[in-house]
Amino acid sequence: MLDIKKIRYPELTNLINLRPNPEIILGKEIFWQEKRDGSNLGVFLDDNNEVHLRSRNMDEASADFYTLFNSTKEAENVKELLISQKTEWGDDSVIFGELLAKGKSPTRKEHHEDNSFVVFDIWSSKMDGFLSYVLVHQHCYHFKLPVVELYGTCSYLRLKSLLKFRDKMLITAEAKGREGVVGKTYAGNVRDIFFKEKLDTPKLEKFPRVIEEGKVELPTLPDSEILGALNKVQVDIGFEKFKDVSVAMPLFAKYVSDECRKHNCVNRNKLFDYYKAELEKK
Repeated sequence: MLDIKKIRYPELTNLINLRPNPEIILGKEIFWQEKRDGSNLGVFLDDNNEVHLRSRNMDEASADFYTLFNSTKEAENVKELLISQKTEWGDDSVIFGELLAKGKSPTRKEHHEDNSFVVFDIWSSKMDGFLSYVLVHQHCYHFKLPVVELYGTCSYLRLKSLLKFRDKMLITAEAKGREGVVGKTYAGNVRDIFFKEKLDTPKLEKFPRVIEEGKVELPTLPDSEILGALNKVQVDIGFEKFKDVSVAMPLFAKYVSDECRKHNCVNRNKLFDYYKAELEKK
């Protein structure tokens, strides 16, 4: 069985915050894909070819998300693709995708008629990294699985030109009712570079930096990131434990803190209000 502890989907920051600097992406072919608004799940097989799910933060997703995933029409085809990769090609794979639950999405950007699962990446043990978008699309095509939409590709030598193209991709995302885009370069290993750009995230390169009494004024963490963190809590601990404030709120606060650090923002909102509003919907 795969050592799933070592296979996690990368944490995504925005382009301008890439390390050591955003210029690391220049000269590389970037694939720009739609960013769907759901719950990140990794699907893989054990030694008996039984399906297992991992969330972004937990090696084993909660039982609630097994129920949601198994209710999708894509679940059986995902299993068939994993078995095919394993038995025909000797490739233990993890299919990463967005679980889109029926109703309003976590950040309220989308509305889903049914529970569904859309693939955005496949990790390959033979490659020891992620398959290219072309290979992901080919595999999913043969097993009738949906893949996140590709908006375009580019390769620029100047950061200014790349940022202009990014803005065009965000315009496309907005027109299609998506929350943003994900940019990816594929090298099949740790040299892959993935980043995200969202419509409601401030473009930090365009903001003046004001230093007052030795401190930098940081932007406020967007609502979508807070709601996304709240959704991660539900994915990780399940709906029943989510009702226990002593369990859910500390984890919620941690995930929001993580998002603040990633996005170079601060949270100025009362997190309990978000938690209470989510409980009232149940």
